[in-house]
Amino acid sequence: MILRRYLTGIFLGWTAAVLLGLVVLLQLLDLLDKTSEVLQRGGPADIGRYALLRLPTMLGQLIPLAVLVGAILTFRRLAGTLEITALRALGLGAWRILGAVLPACVLAVALQAALLLAIAPRTERALADWWDSQGVEGQPVALAQRLWLRNGAEIVSVEAASLDGRSLAGILLVRRDAEGRALERIDARRAIHGPEGWRLLQLRLVRPGETRPQSLAELAWADGPSPEAIRDLARPIAAQPLDRLLAGQRGEGAVTRGPAFYATRLQAVTATMVAPFVMLLLAAPAAFGLPRQADGYRRGGIGLALGLGYLVVNGLLNAMGEAGGLGPHLAAWTAPLVFALVGLLRLWHEEA
Repeated sequence: MILRRYLTGIFLGWTAAVLLGLVVLLQLLDLLDKTSEVLQRGGPADIGRYALLRLPTMLGQLIPLAVLVGAILTFRRLAGTLEITALRALGLGAWRILGAVLPACVLAVALQAALLLAIAPRTERALADWWDSQGVEGQPVALAQRLWLRNGAEIVSVEAASLDGRSLAGILLVRRDAEGRALERIDARRAIHGPEGWRLLQLRLVRPGETRPQSLAELAWADGPSPEAIRDLARPIAAQPLDRLLAGQRGEGAVTRGPAFYATRLQAVTATMVAPFVMLLLAAPAAFGLPRQADGYRRGGIGLALGLGYLVVNGLLNAMGEAGGLGPHLAAWTAPLVFALVGLLRLWHEEA
C-alpha cells in the first residue's frame, strides 16, 4: 500500500505537469491563430471564453500522450535514484511496479471518458453556436455546402439553416417506401418549425407517373428531423455523445453518415479508453538501466517514439474505418493490440 501510494504520487505529479504544459502550449498556438477572429466576435474577455470552451477537448485528446511522457519521466527518475534497483533487489518485478501505478491509469481513463463523452460535446457545441452567432436570429444562414441527410426513409437536402435549426431554406425532400422506391419529390422554398412541427412553404410536389408538378402554398412535414438534429448536422462538431453514436449506428433519426462511420467511431471511443494502459506498457522499459548509462535514455526515447507512432497509426486506421475501407473492429483495435504486444515483448526482454 505504501509503495502504491508513493509511486502513484510521483506518476500523477509528472503526468499532471506534462498535461498542463502540453495544454498551455497548444492553447497558445491556437490563440495565436484565432485571436483576431475572436476579437471580431467580441472583446478581450472572449479570448478567455474561447480558450475555456476549447479546454475539455484538448485535455481529453492529450491524456494518453501525457501518460506516456509522465510514465517515462517517472521511471527514469526511479532508475536515476536507484529506487528501481532496490525494489528489484527486494524481489519486486516489473509487473509489481506497473501494478502499483495502475490505479493512476484508471483515474486517467475515467477523466478521459468524462471529457470526451460528456463534457467536450457540450463545450464544442457551445463554441460552435457562439462562433456562428453573427447571423440574424431565426433566419436561415447559407451553409458552406449543401447538406444531405437521411431521415428514416426520407432523403433530405438543405441549402440554408438558422442557427437554432428551426428555419430552413432551399429544401429538397424525397419520400421513399420501405423498399427504397421514390414516392414523391418535394421542392420547398422555406420550412419553419413551430409548436405543431414542420411546415413546408411555397413548394412543388411531383409523384412518379404525373406529368405536371403540384404547386402548394403550405404542407405539413410531420416526420421531419428535430431542430436540434438539423443544428448538429448543419454545423457538426468532432465530439459526439455516446447516445448519438449509438443512434447513428442503428440508423435512427437524421444522419449524414453511413453505419460504418458510427460503428467505427463507437469502437474507437472504446479503444481510446485503453490508450493510457498501452502508453504505460511502452514507457515501462525506461525503468531499466543504471543512472550513468546512456542506454536508459535510449529506452525512454524508443518508448516515446512508439507512443507517438501508436497515436499516428491509430488515427489513420480510424479514418479508414470511418470511410468504410476497414471493418470497425479492425480499424479501432489493430493499433492498441499491436502496440500493446510490442510493449509486452519489450518488457519481457528486459525481464529476461
